Amino acid sequence: MGQNQERQLTTDVTFEKTECTAPKTISTQEITDQEISSWMAVENCLWDMFEDADEFVVLTLEEIQHQIRYVQAAQIEDGIIVQLGIEEGDHTRLVEKACTKEECCEIFQEFYNSSYVQDVEQYKPVQFYV
Repeated sequence: MGQNQERQLTTDVTFEKTECTAPKTISTQEITDQEISSWMAVENCLWDMFEDADEFVVLTLEEIQHQIRYVQAAQIEDGIIVQLGIEEGDHTRLVEKACTKEECCEIFQEFYNSSYVQDVEQYKPVQFYV
């Protein structure tokens, strides 16, 4: 690719649906789909992420009521990015928004407790290079 050619971005990307075989699972750099039974386990993973720029956290629920299968977060240059995996038909699409550490914790806690995320319309489709 020449230096003057810009890479194109698209939001028209979907993923296979995520299978969740436990009521609630957490994933990080070191943990893969570990079943959890307390909010404290999620909170500990989030605080580890806040201290490590290479860390991420994914909370996946088996029983959902609002089409959101998982919430994931990672650090970005100027804060935290939270992404939602929204199921539509046979696929999942990703939407995201930047937020503070406090907002990130609130989003994860509400999702953990109710499978709900407020203000989904404030999230924008994730852009991918094609």
